[in-house]
Amino acid sequence: MQFLGRLLDTVSSVSTLFSNPYRVRDVPQSDYGGGGGKIILKQEGRVVLYKNTQCQSWDCLLLLPETPAMALRLFQVVSEEDAIEWFQQYGLKLKPFYETLPLKVEMVQTIVDCIRSHPDWSSAHIAVETGLRDCLKHNLVQSQINCQDATGQTPLHLACEKSDLVSLKALLEESQARTDIKDHNGDTPMHCASKQDSPVFIQALCSQLCSGVNTLNNDGETPLHVACRQGRVESIKALLEGGAKCDIDGNAGYPIHTAVKYSQKGCVEEILRADPSQLQAEDSMHGGTPLHWSKTAEMCRLLLNHGSDVNYLSRTGESALHILTERGRFEAAMVLLTHGAHANLKGRDGNTALHLAMKADNIEMIKALIVFGADVEIHNDLGETPGLIAARTSKGKIWLVKQ
Repeated sequence: MQFLGRLLDTVSSVSTLFSNPYRVRDVPQSDYGGGGGKIILKQEGRVVLYKNTQCQSWDCLLLLPETPAMALRLFQVVSEEDAIEWFQQYGLKLKPFYETLPLKVEMVQTIVDCIRSHPDWSSAHIAVETGLRDCLKHNLVQSQINCQDATGQTPLHLACEKSDLVSLKALLEESQARTDIKDHNGDTPMHCASKQDSPVFIQALCSQLCSGVNTLNNDGETPLHVACRQGRVESIKALLEGGAKCDIDGNAGYPIHTAVKYSQKGCVEEILRADPSQLQAEDSMHGGTPLHWSKTAEMCRLLLNHGSDVNYLSRTGESALHILTERGRFEAAMVLLTHGAHANLKGRDGNTALHLAMKADNIEMIKALIVFGADVEIHNDLGETPGLIAARTSKGKIWLVKQ
């Protein structure tokens, strides 16, 4: 009978190897207690690695003092290299969990899956990811509160990314987690919080002495830029209340330029409410105002209703009408023309909007510009008239014949 029992155990172990060797299972402690072809190779706290000579595997157990007759088998693998690697990970990172919580199979499975998916994470990261927040109070975890993973993110970054307000507050209030640490993209936790729909994450960060509210990341974005790009109106309100500045120039201009670029109307309105001078703010690269960055009729109308200068020339010598004409944004261009844009205003190289429409062979735009008084005989710096340019294009020739 003993032989039959050992044979059944061996068959069961082999079948496990061919299913999921990392599935956590309840096993009798007696199966590993003396002889039976199972030899202790390593032990770290309650985590023990055995060599199982019966089925040529390496078995890792978590001993449970509260249930001494049973243990949790964390893995059973055929590769010694894999066994050593994951034993070291488990031995190092499971301690705060088994010393803090009564562990069951499902909970341990969640923890070890997290360890295998993110071997660069500390126990503090894992506690946040799994929602096992009681473990954040463990001394080992406390020593890892500001630890960074392979991407440079701390547990506080992770809590913000996950929209986990409870963990966020615990990290800030109980562990005094730093808010100024940057990940490899230069993002602080505030950048991560700015992506969220709810402002409560920003408010929680700002309730501490948060130094990341105006930090530029590697993409040249402050948290306010990020919120504008994502269209997070409530987050923008919270950032502005928390001391975010509207006049920090990033890679894509000021935050208002970013909001206009991504057609985030509500974000633009919040910034103008906080700082009306942003209406004519010039980006550092081209000297364009928010109106130069507009893509839609709705955005143009909003900025013009606030008093934006419709004929303002950027440092590259372009008005918003030049840009919209060149890019074929007909409806937005019509808004400018109906709000007083000069159809014959010369821009870069002396071109009017009509010159640009002719070069683009855009009949619809050509007709509209002429209705609003565009001169077909005006010369650019090369001596070209719109009519001359029209003669060189297929649609332009048709247009000339019709004239």
